[in-house]
Amino acid sequence: MKKHRLKLSRAAEEKSTLTSDMTLHQLSSTEFGTVAPDSVLVAVDLSRTSLRAADYAAGLACRSGVDVVGVYVRHHNSLPLGTPGLSGYAQVAETDLAQEAGDYLAESAERLGTAHSFAVLDGSPVAAIRRLARDLRVSALVVGASEHWAQRRFGSLAVRLARTAPCPVIIVP
Repeated sequence: MKKHRLKLSRAAEEKSTLTSDMTLHQLSSTEFGTVAPDSVLVAVDLSRTSLRAADYAAGLACRSGVDVVGVYVRHHNSLPLGTPGLSGYAQVAETDLAQEAGDYLAESAERLGTAHSFAVLDGSPVAAIRRLARDLRVSALVVGASEHWAQRRFGSLAVRLARTAPCPVIIVP
């Protein structure tokens, strides 16, 4: 299983030293969906609704006194694999998008004085976000609603996460 590497803000590093003193029993008895002890996870892909979701998650984390954790999932498409030059370009574009998404969340969280971190994962967006939510034991998962008609009709990321996530899911229009 791949470890998740998070870039922690200074406030999040200070908070992590406090939680490292907790016993295993205290950590295992933390209830999913509670607002106080954990963090809020938000999926950001730079769509209009995901940017609104990032702002909402930063505000929710600020009001609840918890950290906000952003995630961008690189979903590798098989199309660029047939063209070597296109494959390199696609990887650079994905890296740039992830960097911009992390910068946007950092700006939003810092404006509110909320501790923040950001993770970039690879693979299926639903599986990766669900796994991260479970591993971090987040209080809530915030995602933007789909704007594409086909996804609304055949199942969007938000709906699939709402059905399978280990915590409450907030879908921001």
